[in-house]
Amino acid sequence: MGQGDIDLAFHTTDGAPPGLRRRTLFTECYVLAGGAGHPHLRRRPTMARFCALEHVIVSPDGGGFHAVTADALAGVGLARRVALSVPHFLFVRAVLGTTDLVAMLPDRLRGSTLRTVAPPLEVPGYEMSMLWHERVHRDPAHRWPREAIAAAV
Repeated sequence: MGQGDIDLAFHTTDGAPPGLRRRTLFTECYVLAGGAGHPHLRRRPTMARFCALEHVIVSPDGGGFHAVTADALAGVGLARRVALSVPHFLFVRAVLGTTDLVAMLPDRLRGSTLRTVAPPLEVPGYEMSMLWHERVHRDPAHRWPREAIAAAV
C-alpha cells in the first residue's frame, strides 16, 4: 500500500499492518453450523458432544488443522475432532449441506440452508476493517468508494 500498488484492503483489525488508516466495517461472532437436518444440532450441544462431532475448519494458509476454536478449547483443556480443512469459508457451506460435518462459521455466512446453534463455549469473534494509506486519505476519488462500501455493509 505504501508504494501505491494497492489502494484499499480488507483485513481483520487485529492482524492489520500498523501505520495504515482504517475503518471498522463490522464485528462478527461465530455460530456452530451444520446441514439443515443435522441430528446433533436440534439444540445447543454439550461441550462433550461438540468435541465429539467431526468439524470442518478454514485454513487460508494451506491446509492447517488449527483455528481460533482450537485455542478456546485448549484454554479449558479440550480438543475437537477435525475431519477436513478447507481454504475459505465459501467451501464450508457446500460441505455442510452434503455431510454430517459441522463448522464454526461467522454468523453472517450462515444462510438459510444451514442449521445453526450457539456453541457451548465462548469463541472470540473478530472485527473486519477497511484499510488505506495516508497518501489517499483526503482524495475525493478514494473517499467515495470507502464511504459507499461502509454504507453497504
